[in-house]
Amino acid sequence: MAKRLISTIRTAVIATAIIGSGTCAAWAGDVRHPYIPQTAWGTWAVKPDLCGSNDPSNLYIKEGGAVGPESACAVEYVVETAGAKGPIYSAHMWCTDKDDPSKKSSKTFLSIPHGDDSMSVGTDFNDLKTYVRCPATR
Repeated sequence: MAKRLISTIRTAVIATAIIGSGTCAAWAGDVRHPYIPQTAWGTWAVKPDLCGSNDPSNLYIKEGGAVGPESACAVEYVVETAGAKGPIYSAHMWCTDKDDPSKKSSKTFLSIPHGDDSMSVGTDFNDLKTYVRCPATR
């Protein structure tokens, strides 16, 4: 009986160690950044013909934050996670409502790059919209 109990405990300890080490390996793949990666800086639009306009749906992204249709946001931190087709960024931001500057909130935005000139952005995976990079203006 004692041998069986010891064997059961040993198996449980080994299984816990294996499961725990697998979980830690997944966390180790995330990289935390204090700013938005430079590859995302610039003006982004849902359609190329909106690039030359001040369309309210355009996104303006820079190192320390972004301005979107509803709010202006400052970066708290950005987490880069490896995805099947490349990095997935999760930007944690403090945002100020454009219509009511007294309204401030914490928001998280996902960004999935599709090469250099396209990316999907949204508050979760069900809310992603595809944006194209607008040419730089001087």
